[in-house]
Amino acid sequence: MDKKAIGIDIGGTSFRMGAVTSDGTVTCFRKVSSRTICEGGEAVLLLAEQIRHFICEHGLEGRIAAIGIGFPSPVDAAKEVVYNCPNLQNETGGFDGRNVVKLLEERLSVPVFINKDANNLLQYELEIHGWKNQGTTIGIYYGTGIGNSVYLNDHFLSGKHGVACDLGHLPFYLSDRCCTCGNRGCAECYGSGRALRELWETHYGEEELSDIFTHHGGDQVILEFLEAMAIPFAAEVNIFDPDRVVIGGGVAEMKGFPFERLMEYVYEFTRKPYPGRDFSVIKASREPGAGAVGSALYALEQLGYGKGE
Repeated sequence: MDKKAIGIDIGGTSFRMGAVTSDGTVTCFRKVSSRTICEGGEAVLLLAEQIRHFICEHGLEGRIAAIGIGFPSPVDAAKEVVYNCPNLQNETGGFDGRNVVKLLEERLSVPVFINKDANNLLQYELEIHGWKNQGTTIGIYYGTGIGNSVYLNDHFLSGKHGVACDLGHLPFYLSDRCCTCGNRGCAECYGSGRALRELWETHYGEEELSDIFTHHGGDQVILEFLEAMAIPFAAEVNIFDPDRVVIGGGVAEMKGFPFERLMEYVYEFTRKPYPGRDFSVIKASREPGAGAVGSALYALEQLGYGKGE
């Protein structure tokens, strides 16, 4: 059998899937709306149908060693149950609380490995840059929410329940904003794509959202938004004293995004003299299939296939 896996990256907006070899080569790729796995039925069953159709469409029957999936949600320590996907809800509850691995393996007869999406995005960066066993690497992804992953020399930080490094839910002091997770005052309420959209609707709704940074990058409300992005970033740097931080996600990739201004705020909040500015900052790859490739490589790694084997 080819050492090939299907890698899937499920975001709050887009659903990406590709067939990936152990050296990271993508042989098939598709991107559709995430609503395809949320509307018209049970989410896990809709996902199974999408995967089955992809396998048949590309003649991959009997050639897939595993399926790797990244969810915009923490998953349990056993890497089987999705805890909470607030942006992928439907009338049956979406993926929340589902043992996705068990249900998909029953229907597809292929080993399935799930992870939170930020881990798989960072897996891609670790592989292409050769950062494994090279100190501490942090990934922060400003998308609909704030994705986060921490890799400590040779392993991802997972935690007792599998929910470590959920940076978007770092609480802000004296906040009265309610988060989609059910808590009050999470960082995502202030420094995420969802918060940016709310800011745009309130102040700039007559313009295109895509122009918000090019037209208003110096406005006070935008500067406050950047500071809100910087606070959890700096907090994690102060905790882990990393070698490098990878920054990505749709917000950070928007036209005219003031990256240097964001970093000014980060450096203001980092502990002096160290970590201070003594860590590398790398912009995440803008390869559209990065999350899918990372998911596939994660799955192959769980089966014991190293890169290029």
